[in-house]
Amino acid sequence: MANASIGGPRATAGTADLREIILGAQDNLVNVLATVLGVAIGSGSTKMVALAGLASGVAEAISMGGVLYTSTCAERDLRLANGHDEPGVRPVGLKDPLRAAVVTFVASAVAAAIPLFPFAVLPIAWAMPAAAVLSIGALFALGGYKGRATGRSWRRDGLQFVAIGSLAAIASALVGAALKTKVS
Repeated sequence: MANASIGGPRATAGTADLREIILGAQDNLVNVLATVLGVAIGSGSTKMVALAGLASGVAEAISMGGVLYTSTCAERDLRLANGHDEPGVRPVGLKDPLRAAVVTFVASAVAAAIPLFPFAVLPIAWAMPAAAVLSIGALFALGGYKGRATGRSWRRDGLQFVAIGSLAAIASALVGAALKTKVS
């Protein structure tokens, strides 16, 4: 079923929550990957990586869900204030704030687990490249999903997501290397 507010006539089934999935998944995947790589390089401690990655992932999932809730409410309230819609009736094309929050939270929480998983099962030296590869693969898949849903090149959109995530991961890795410290 097409949803004109998402991608017009090219939008396909399963795209009703595209915005929320991308906001939650891309943001937390990139943030947690950058956090775990920076902390892993900077501290060399799996415990520090787990602490920083989990704290970052949980906080980001809650924050992103909350942001989608409040921003969707603000969008609704703005339309009402400008007289575009009737009070008590959800405006056409406007998302339910609670649904937007839940979808974003879930996408964000799932995405956070991807770069963290290798650190739970592998030594730190192996976990860093594994986290990067898994995260880059997930970013490419997410970008590809976005491209297919919007009728754009799935390869180009996949590479765009990879470029954004890679830039953040490299920046954080450089911070970790520059501030390298011993953890007791």
